[in-house]
Amino acid sequence: MPRALHGPLGQRAVAGITAVLRSWLEELQATGGYRGLVVLHSVSPVYAGSLLARILRDVYGDVLCVAPHEARKPLRGDCSRLESLGAIDRLLGTENSSVVLVVPRLLRPNLLAAAAETVRGGGVVALAVPPLGEWRPGGDESIGAYRRYLVNRLGTARALFWADYDAGIVYRQALPSGRAQAPPGPEGYRARSPVHRRLLEAAATLDQARALDEIVLHIRRRGRSVLVTGDRGRGKSGLLGLVAAYLAASHMVGFVPVTAPSPGSVQGFFRVLDAALARLGVRYWTIERGGLVLGVAGPWFHFRYHTPDRVEPGAFTIVDEAAALGPMRLRRLASRSPRLLAATTIHGYEGSGRVLAKIVEAILPEPRLVVGLEYPVRYPPGDPLEEWLYETFVLRAEVPPPPRWPPGRLEALELDRVRLADDYTLLSRIYGILVQAHYRNEPDDLALILDAPHHRLYALLADGTPVAVADASLEDWGTAYEARIMPDLLAQASPSANRTRGMRVVRIAVHPGLQRRGLGTRLLRHVEEQARGMELDWLGAVFGQPDVLGFWRRNCFYVVYVSPLPSKATGEHNIAVAKPLSGLGEEVVLTAARDTLRKLLLAGHSLYRGLTAEAYTAVLEGAPELAQQPLAGLTEEQQHRLSRALEGQLDVEAVLDVLWLLLVNHVLTSGGLREPFEEKDRWIVAARVLQGKTMSDIAAGLHISLQEARESLRRVLEQLAAIQHL
Repeated sequence: MPRALHGPLGQRAVAGITAVLRSWLEELQATGGYRGLVVLHSVSPVYAGSLLARILRDVYGDVLCVAPHEARKPLRGDCSRLESLGAIDRLLGTENSSVVLVVPRLLRPNLLAAAAETVRGGGVVALAVPPLGEWRPGGDESIGAYRRYLVNRLGTARALFWADYDAGIVYRQALPSGRAQAPPGPEGYRARSPVHRRLLEAAATLDQARALDEIVLHIRRRGRSVLVTGDRGRGKSGLLGLVAAYLAASHMVGFVPVTAPSPGSVQGFFRVLDAALARLGVRYWTIERGGLVLGVAGPWFHFRYHTPDRVEPGAFTIVDEAAALGPMRLRRLASRSPRLLAATTIHGYEGSGRVLAKIVEAILPEPRLVVGLEYPVRYPPGDPLEEWLYETFVLRAEVPPPPRWPPGRLEALELDRVRLADDYTLLSRIYGILVQAHYRNEPDDLALILDAPHHRLYALLADGTPVAVADASLEDWGTAYEARIMPDLLAQASPSANRTRGMRVVRIAVHPGLQRRGLGTRLLRHVEEQARGMELDWLGAVFGQPDVLGFWRRNCFYVVYVSPLPSKATGEHNIAVAKPLSGLGEEVVLTAARDTLRKLLLAGHSLYRGLTAEAYTAVLEGAPELAQQPLAGLTEEQQHRLSRALEGQLDVEAVLDVLWLLLVNHVLTSGGLREPFEEKDRWIVAARVLQGKTMSDIAAGLHISLQEARESLRRVLEQLAAIQHL
C-alpha cells in the first residue's frame, strides 16, 4: 500500500480532502492545458462520485458521469450528463471538460482509456472506487495482478490526485513541471490546392491543415486512395470530415458510404463534417438514431454510416479505423471502391501498431497518398495523462530489437503474472511481441492476460529476453459462457465434448525479426507439455487468418470448425483447430474434424462460397485419420457421360455433377484434399466444383487464362477417374 503524503485529517476529512483537491485542480489549470487523473477511494464510490461531480462542475462548468445503472439515480442532480459503464462507443465521439467514472467493481481499461481520450486540455478523468484495501479492479475472481500493476503505475503519474475520502488520506499528489505549449495552428498557412480558406481555418492544427491541402491536391490529380495515420486523438477522423466537407461543397460526390468498427468510431468524423459544412454555408441535415449520428445529407450528397459487413462502396468510400476491419475485408473494399479515404490509429485506444498500419497501406490502391498527423488536437503535446495511459496500458507497444542470435540459452517457461506486474520492462517487451498476433488490440487485453484466473502466460526466453509469447486460456463446460469458446465449438459435433477439459491458445507470436526459426513451434510444444501435465483432453486455438493454418497443421492440429458466416469485425471466417491429448480428447476432436470436413464439402457452394480458393483449399487439406465413408456411387447415366468426357467427346462442364461426386468421395475416403493434385489444380477444382464460382472469376482471382483453368479441371477429372478405377 502506498505511503500517505498527508496523514488522516480526522473530523476535517471532508473539508480537508475537498480543499486539497480544489487547490490541486487550480494548479493543474495553471499549467496551460495539461490534463490530470483523480483517484478517490471510499466505502461508497457512488457518494464519492457525486462529490467529485459537484467539485468538477464548479471548476469546469460541466461534467460527464459514467456509472452503473443502480448508481445513476443518486448522481443525476450532480452531473451534466450520465452514461452507463458499457457505453464506450458513445463516449468515443464526444468531447468533455471532465469525466467521472464511478466504478464499484470491475475497472475496464477500455473504459478508462476511452473516457480519457474525450477530455479536453486542462480537464481531468476522475475515478470513484472502493477503499484501497478492498479495491478489486480486476473483478472478484481476479488473481490480484492487475490491481498490483495499477497501484504501481499510479506511482508514476505526473498529474495525479490520489486520496481516500473517508480516511482523509492523500496518497499522492503530482503536477507536471512547466507550462504546456499549444501545437502550431493553421493561421497563415498558404495552400497549394483549391481548398476553401474557411476549411483550412477550421483545421485544429497546422499539420491537419497541411494534410488537408495535400489530400485535396491528390484528389484533384485523380489519386485513388488516401491513408491518414497517427496516434489516437491526433484529428484523423476530423481530417476525414474536413475532406468530406470539401467534396460535398465542391459537388464531387453524391452518396458516400462511411464505415468503421462501430458507430461510435465515426462520431468525431460526423461532428467535424457538420461544423465544416455550417462554416461553408452548405445546406445539410443530420440523421440520428439512439443518440448517435449515423449520417449527414444535403440536397445533392449523403454521407451514411454502414457496418463493415454491410457497406457497399460508392464513388468515394470513407473508412475510419481501417486496420480494425481486417486485411480481407479491407481488400474487398479497396478492390470495389473507385476511390478510398481511410484512417487508422497507430497507438492508443483501437490502435493497430505500425506493422498492421503498413499492411493497410499496402492494400490501398495506387496512386496512393499517406499522410501522418503528429500533434494532438484536444490537449497539448506531452500531456501527462496521455503519457500515463499509453505507458500503463502499453498503447505504444512496439517490438524491441531482437537479441543477438544464436543465443547461449533458450528456455520456455510459464510467467508469474503477479511478479510480472512489478516488472514493467519485461511486461512491455512481452506485450510488444504479443500484440503482433492480432488486428485490433485494446487496453482490456493487458488486464486480461495479467489477471484473468483462467489465463496462463508462456514465453520463450533467449538469454533472458522474450522472443516468443503465448497467452492461453483453460476452458471446460463449467467456464463462464463468454470465455467458453472451444468446448462450445467441439460440442456442435460431439456430445462428449461437455466432459472434456482443455486449453485454448488465445494468441501466440514470435518476434518479427526471428520468425521461421521454429521458435513458435518450440513454445507451442512447451504449452502442450504443460497441458498434458494438467491431464487436459485437448489443446486448441481459434483465429481468422487462414495463412497461419500451416503452422497449426505442422504441429498436428485438426480443423474442427469453420464459422458459417464471416466475422462482423474482420470479414474473415473464424477457424478453430484442436489437437487431442487424451483418449477422450481424440474421440471428440476427430469427430468434430470429420464433421467439419463433411460440412465444408457439402456447404461449400453456400456457407463457404465467400472464402478465397486458397483459404477454402487450406481448410479442406485434412489428414488421413479423417477418412470416412463415400457419399454415393455414380449412376449408370453418370458413368456413361464420364466415359464420353474422358474420351474428349464432352466438355468437363457437361459432367460437373460427376466431377463433384468424384471429388467429394475422394476427399471423404482419403480424409482431405491433398496429393496427388497440384496446388493450383486444387484451388481451381475446389473453387469451381465445390464453391460454384464462375470460371472467369476463378481465372481473374488466380491471374491465369480461362484455357488454363479449363485444362486444370480436365486434368483433375482424369486423375479422379484413375484413382477410383473408372
